[in-house]
Amino acid sequence: MTDEINSIEITEASPAEYVSTCDTIEYGFDEESWLEGYDAYYKLYRRRRTIIFVVLFLVLAALFVQQVVLDPTYGVGWTCLAICLAIVLVYALAPAYEKRNVRRALPAIQNDRYVLKIYPNKITVRTIFPEEDSQYLEPDESGALKPYPEIPETTIDLSDKTLKTAETEKMFAVFTKYTQCIVTKGDLREEELERLKQCVIRKA
Repeated sequence: MTDEINSIEITEASPAEYVSTCDTIEYGFDEESWLEGYDAYYKLYRRRRTIIFVVLFLVLAALFVQQVVLDPTYGVGWTCLAICLAIVLVYALAPAYEKRNVRRALPAIQNDRYVLKIYPNKITVRTIFPEEDSQYLEPDESGALKPYPEIPETTIDLSDKTLKTAETEKMFAVFTKYTQCIVTKGDLREEELERLKQCVIRKA
């Protein structure tokens, strides 16, 4: 990813003033923005843990290497060495594997749209399925097609201590440890984007 990611940890402050003209923002899907959002989330919440585990098991592997060099017949040492290296490989390759799976899943939501609502202490995001897309329809008992149940609304608490943001040229994202909101900039007016930033990146 060529765009620089600017991450900002949110500090506790008074709630932002509610502005009714920008209380609702609608935006669409952009694959590159979502992949950039995945990269940002990984760097903010998971990369440090991955590095710690990789270093830890590399150190353990080095200790077992020392043991098998001293005693090549030490079978337990060889087994433990293989396990440590396998764990290192899994942790090192997991981000690329997960991103590949994310990329494969994205075409299924390429026609979705999202409605984001801004409140003083939270933001919510609701998914809107495209009515004309038959992949989101299923037959009922009479055989008539009906929409799938709506996806539960995502709520991000702006007082969450794990709240962070990330921004690139194409997207603005709001994260907590367990929730993600990736907003495509191309669908937003400048004042909508600034309003969202002011509500999330609150300054005392």
